[in-house]
Amino acid sequence: MLNTLLAVVISGIATGVIYSLVVLGVNLIVLVRRVLHFGFPYIVILSAFLDWQLLGWTHDNWFICLPAFFILGIVLTLISELMFRNLARKGAFLESMIMGQGIAIIVVAIGNHFFNHGLMVSFPHSILGSGIGIKIGLIYFTLGNIYTLVGGIIFVVLLYLFLFRSMQGRAIRAMAQNRDVATDLGISFNRTGLIGFAFAGILAGATALFLAMILRAVDSATGDALAVRVLILAMFAGMGNLTGGLIISLGMGIVEAISSAYIPGAWTEAIFFGIVMIVVLIKPAGIFGERT
Repeated sequence: MLNTLLAVVISGIATGVIYSLVVLGVNLIVLVRRVLHFGFPYIVILSAFLDWQLLGWTHDNWFICLPAFFILGIVLTLISELMFRNLARKGAFLESMIMGQGIAIIVVAIGNHFFNHGLMVSFPHSILGSGIGIKIGLIYFTLGNIYTLVGGIIFVVLLYLFLFRSMQGRAIRAMAQNRDVATDLGISFNRTGLIGFAFAGILAGATALFLAMILRAVDSATGDALAVRVLILAMFAGMGNLTGGLIISLGMGIVEAISSAYIPGAWTEAIFFGIVMIVVLIKPAGIFGERT
């Protein structure tokens, strides 16, 4: 019984890692540009679509396709930075939300029309480590789960080291705190935006890779489900709050896993959103408060 609970919790942490990487990407963009990038989770799915196509062209050559996840994530996110730049400069928060929604709709249309006839795209078994894994009780963990846990920790540590130990990270935090003062001190608005979006793109590519490892198949509906959860979790923790978003994402991943395993019926969604509703009613700014 204890082994099964432990396995469920580990599975929930793996799910929480997926959520946390995307939430961190969204919050990083909030800090660097003060815009809510609703289309960011869909960029994750588009990266997965494109890499699936590349896998087909290269006959499952992971030497080429593995770095492509990150390259595609960075390129696609940087393209969106150019689209948001003028809106961010003007402080047009509402208009930026509309822009993000437009990006999401366009990505869904691209996925439905240009990849596998709109059907779910499946990744090869080789991405799971050829069946190698660890068994705990009745639950079997593939290398995909293990890679997601370890890789997620690595990327979170890298993000915090970048933000708090590098000059560019300090510049981004200064821009987030007071853009006018930061620009008066010589910090480049364009450069900090590009660097911040590029790091968010790395997180997008990592998430696409981990989704392919765990789910082995994605479609446009995966983007919808991910976007709803991620944006709610970001607001649940507090917009722009990196640490709060990380903690809440991991916690809700565990809640999802436990409710799916131990509560009969399709109650996972109701429990997930029920907890969010209660907290938002009590603390509208999120559990940890907003950060700008």
